[in-house]
Amino acid sequence: MIVLTGASGGIGLEILEGLSKIDDVLAIYNSSKPKNIKLPNIKFEKVDISDPDEILSFIDSNKKNLTNVTLINLAAVSIDGLLANYPTNQILETFSINVFSNIKLVQTLLPIMISQRFGRIIHVSSIVGQQGLVGAGIYAASKTALNGYSQTLAKEYARFQITSNILSLGYFEGGLLEKLGETFSKSILKKIPAKRFGKSEDILSAIKFLRDCEYINGEN
Repeated sequence: MIVLTGASGGIGLEILEGLSKIDDVLAIYNSSKPKNIKLPNIKFEKVDISDPDEILSFIDSNKKNLTNVTLINLAAVSIDGLLANYPTNQILETFSINVFSNIKLVQTLLPIMISQRFGRIIHVSSIVGQQGLVGAGIYAASKTALNGYSQTLAKEYARFQITSNILSLGYFEGGLLEKLGETFSKSILKKIPAKRFGKSEDILSAIKFLRDCEYINGEN
């Protein structure tokens, strides 16, 4: 079973059908349920992942179907703003979705993964977390916070055949790229060796590799 957060976002929608060819999918969305995807092995559920109680309820109600779980933490929020006057409430909101919800989901699923001696945890991060970007400092900080967390998960639970890896995305068609404007997009494109932006197929290939490989663990 694949558990995907951020299923209604740009990239989430792009990879849903491909994920359904790998395994059954529990697709989590927060506000708008995707209307154009109707596949028998994709189940949509509305969950506010910033609320620990909703996460617990979601896992409990689906426990009987949670076998050989691959958790893909794709949900993210990015609120633009310069660091000097970034509002505290927006810092908390960013970390609540990008970090804290990730931790709570993993904590809730770990007993299931341990009992089945199988688990794949894939934290979706961003190249922005490594390089920084004007106006995205808090988003970058939240993504960087996943590094030590994921590596520690790998060290603590590898003995149960559970892996934890980070998939740091560059610039892909759809998603946050659409917000950056044509001028910025052209400047980024010049720096990419392939001279193209990433596609959903590239993400799916990486996810399938991390799901199938037991040895890759604690990597970014």
